[in-house]
Amino acid sequence: MSTLKNKKLIQIEGDIEKARQDKNWNALTDLIRKYNKLNTDNSVPLELLINSEKYLSEFDYNNALSTLNKAYSIAPNNSEVIAYLGIVEYERNDIVKALSYLNRLNNPYSSNNNENGGNDMILNNRKVGLLIQAFTIKGKCYENQGNQQDAISSYQSVIQITFKYFKNFKTIDKQTKLYIEDSLIRFAVIQKQFGIQISIKHLRSCLSSQIGLSKDTFRVSLTILAHLLLRNVCSATYISTTLDSSNDNSNTIASNNKQQQQQQQQLFYVPNDETEESILALLYAETVLSAQQQQIQQQQQQQHHLQYSLPTNTTNTPIAAANTSSLASSPQAFKNGTNGNGTNSSPSTTTTTTTTTIINPESTTHLNHHLNGHSHSLFEEQDPTLIYEDICLAYCRKEQYYPVVENYEKSLALNFSDQHKWVQLALALYSSGKYKRSLFIIEECLSKTPKNSTLLLLASKICINHLNQITKAVLFAKQAVSFINSEDTASLSKAYLLMGIAYGKKAIECKSSHEKNQNLELALISLKKSYEIDPYDYRNSYHLALIYADSRDTPMALKYIHESLALNPYEPSLWSCLALLLSSNKNYELAYRTCNHALSQSPTNVELLLIKAKLELALDDGTQALITYKTIFSHLVSKTLTSNEDIDDSVSLSRNRQSGPSSVVSFDLRSGTTAGDSRSHRSYSINNAEMDSAMRDFEDSPTSPKDLLRTTTSSGGSGNGGGNGGGSGGSHCLSSKEVHRNIALWLSLAEAFTQQRMFKDAAQCLAQAESIDNDSADVYYHQGYLLETQDLMGKAIANYQKALTIDSTHTNSSIRLALYYFRENDLLLAENNLTTILRSSDPTSHQAWFQLGLVLKAKGEIERSSDCFKKAIELDSTSPLIPYSQISRFVF
Repeated sequence: MSTLKNKKLIQIEGDIEKARQDKNWNALTDLIRKYNKLNTDNSVPLELLINSEKYLSEFDYNNALSTLNKAYSIAPNNSEVIAYLGIVEYERNDIVKALSYLNRLNNPYSSNNNENGGNDMILNNRKVGLLIQAFTIKGKCYENQGNQQDAISSYQSVIQITFKYFKNFKTIDKQTKLYIEDSLIRFAVIQKQFGIQISIKHLRSCLSSQIGLSKDTFRVSLTILAHLLLRNVCSATYISTTLDSSNDNSNTIASNNKQQQQQQQQLFYVPNDETEESILALLYAETVLSAQQQQIQQQQQQQHHLQYSLPTNTTNTPIAAANTSSLASSPQAFKNGTNGNGTNSSPSTTTTTTTTTIINPESTTHLNHHLNGHSHSLFEEQDPTLIYEDICLAYCRKEQYYPVVENYEKSLALNFSDQHKWVQLALALYSSGKYKRSLFIIEECLSKTPKNSTLLLLASKICINHLNQITKAVLFAKQAVSFINSEDTASLSKAYLLMGIAYGKKAIECKSSHEKNQNLELALISLKKSYEIDPYDYRNSYHLALIYADSRDTPMALKYIHESLALNPYEPSLWSCLALLLSSNKNYELAYRTCNHALSQSPTNVELLLIKAKLELALDDGTQALITYKTIFSHLVSKTLTSNEDIDDSVSLSRNRQSGPSSVVSFDLRSGTTAGDSRSHRSYSINNAEMDSAMRDFEDSPTSPKDLLRTTTSSGGSGNGGGNGGGSGGSHCLSSKEVHRNIALWLSLAEAFTQQRMFKDAAQCLAQAESIDNDSADVYYHQGYLLETQDLMGKAIANYQKALTIDSTHTNSSIRLALYYFRENDLLLAENNLTTILRSSDPTSHQAWFQLGLVLKAKGEIERSSDCFKKAIELDSTSPLIPYSQISRFVF
């Protein structure tokens, strides 16, 4: 009889355990009644425990506490009673009492517990889940007290229980799994204080384990891992995932053995550095986030459809549920699962007169209740936009800016009104070369914050460097000056600098000499103010030198360019300016040595190489000039050519700079040699044999005009290596700066060939320039000059006239036409042409003044012609080999 009774009791206990796990309170009432009839052992307060569990599921902590106190008086050493008491005290915010109970619990799988005789709890899934919950809360209590070491021990107990007890992770119930995931994440975050590599290693193990993390935890783990890698690890301290897994022989979270891991490494992509691993993790996290966003939007759309499709009274339905775009209007809606007005966006919680709630409070609300404080000190994981912040940081480190643009656009979908992200988007567009869109966004931001001097300065810089919108640039700079505090000398100096550069560029573009002089004066005033505020900024003295050079005040220009070089001897544009200033004094030898010294620091700089070639032609060294042009085009084909303007381009190559000190002092302008050139330029002697050898070498090389034409045509234009290249069919891929640069290269080479009377090669170069831009006045002028050199005056005049049709102020074409009229004895027309040039477009042209002198002399106006000759001599003494307007005017 007793045996039968025991069997029934065991069966009832099993049914009770199952009902407790399912929280079937109705069934438990009957089962407890039957159990009490058969049970004679009152040492286990089963009924009190079940009642307390019911109260806990209803969040009635006061009744739960009184019930558990009764159970505790009956069985003070019962592990379940102790665990529940600790949980209740934690929920009542009594951390000290909670720890007093939770500290009495033992980890059944720890070595200390085995030595002390084990645990009184007979383990099953429900009881293990209770232990995991208790140790997780114990860790949170220690975190609350700032005891990080004991918190780690508690979370380690959770991990140890999980992997020792559960052989099949699919049997873990939803509530227990949330506590396990919480412990895993918190353990990794706390470990950051004791060692970044330990934390990273643990996160990798979590992600590779077989537990099967929930979507939120998976996203959080990936984001924290990427966050740690990006902000705490460098290439020197980075440990590859392959090394990490091979060294971890004792890791209990490893999903496979070593051989399987090695096979996976051969099949799957393995990141090479911390940035690649971060990008990979963040892209996975962003995929999960996008799926969650899409799910929320679908739920909102379904709820919206349900609201208007039901013919019943829906007065109790929240109005905000119909807003399908609430996710984009409020990031808090995504954070809290609401639609932005405080109402739940899930259709399951919408109450109408005809629908009932289908949510199970025990299965969802109760699961999340204890995890409502699930935020980490490392970052607020509930803000999904932080994923995009880290993705942008990672892509920036890889210098891939357009993905940054795409990610900021996605981030703004979550918080459209975040102006900081709009500014970041503008900067990303700027870095990726989308200058018009960048300026548009900056202007929109300025409409909200018009006194933001940083944005005003950036807008002015974009207008000057990239969009050539000079009037806007001046306006932005003036506004910045009016808003900048006088104590902020750095910003104020830059604002005046931008204003001065803009006025200087405006002066170059002016057709009228009067307007040009006015803008030069305004530029000089602004740059002097900038120089007075910050005389140690090399940009101020450099641009002052350019304005003085434009005004043909060579001594002042030399003074400021020497000051600028003393402050920064590594900037190629400064040496370019110095070489042209020296060439204006006809000191070609010194200018040539200056170029050689600068090229020893920047051997692929196109401006310096072109000036060097021009100087070699001026020194009657055509052989060396052709070799220099060959060097230029070899860099052009290999896409290694750099420019002074590349300093502000995201796609530019790094400058080649000579290691070691370099300054104006170390470069002795009075010496006959430089560090980069151990001989004088005059040591070259020109003879026919050397010329023929040089030309054979040039024509046989892959950079001869014919081969260059074929190479650039087949490649479809230039690459992105600093914006270089040039060829037919590829001009549509080039920016205006690149088009201008490539045309200048071909025209300079054509000029060199023309000077050497190699007309066929010159014609090929001009054809290549025309294929880049068939509407260039300079191209038509050089074609006309080549024809005139070959005594084909009729065709030459037609090309000069085409050039003037495109640009009525083209000085060289007007001078050649005037010279033609002078030869034809049409003195009145020649005088009119030259007078128009000097009065309106270019009063500093010494050639125009000289030709006008000849015309007036032929007309018998000796006194006027004498004045013209004097003016021509005066201007010729300050005229550079290449016009100063060709020097890049941009903000460094």
